[in-house]
Amino acid sequence: MKDIKSIKKEAAEMSEHDIKNIRALIEECNQLVENKKINEETLRKLNNLITTLQALKENYMWRIINSAKQNHMID
Repeated sequence: MKDIKSIKKEAAEMSEHDIKNIRALIEECNQLVENKKINEETLRKLNNLITTLQALKENYMWRIINSAKQNHMID
């Protein structure tokens, strides 16, 4: 069984995959700003950004809920 410290650490730390996703989102936002065009491609990229952010948010929400279910304090 995991101790409280390791569970809190897992719930609080971002994975390398998450960090890569966020960096890719930042780069995509920068490209959109530099492009300065409104077209179908821009809309598609924005939709992909939103979908990725929603998935990330949901993943983090479930991590917090699962930690709370284990009756551990959440920071």
